Amino acid sequence: MTTSAPDNAGTTTPWRGFHHVALVTQDLDATIRFYGDLLGMEVGDVMSRDARGGRSRHRFIRPGKGETWGLHFFESPDARPVSETEEEKFSLEKVGLQHVAFALPDEAAGLLLRERLRENGVQMTEIGDVGDIRNTLFLDNNGILLEATWPKE
Repeated sequence: MTTSAPDNAGTTTPWRGFHHVALVTQDLDATIRFYGDLLGMEVGDVMSRDARGGRSRHRFIRPGKGETWGLHFFESPDARPVSETEEEKFSLEKVGLQHVAFALPDEAAGLLLRERLRENGVQMTEIGDVGDIRNTLFLDNNGILLEATWPKE
């Protein structure tokens, strides 16, 4: 079902950007190691109860400085991946989250990230050129497709 936005959509709501994106992981500790240790992101404290009174462990992971909280991972050991095949993970033929893109300041940071990913056995694409940015795509420990982008020099 497709709906149309009213003509005045967004004109009365002072959005300030994303606050966070909520995701599910089977193993919160492995996710913390991937994002905190490997990618070097800021990892918050583990919380043991969510806002609805649930008992799953969860944690915020912030990709940079700013007002956003970043990614909010909830642990659910019995969760199953949405898609199992590599082809489906890179596809644009399904509804829902396709990938999360993070910004890097320059080519040197992009190359350094790629070296860390390679050293840790993380699959990634070749560096691509898309308009005025360069990028690489890779999967996190949960099979979530991530993208690192940086400006062309």
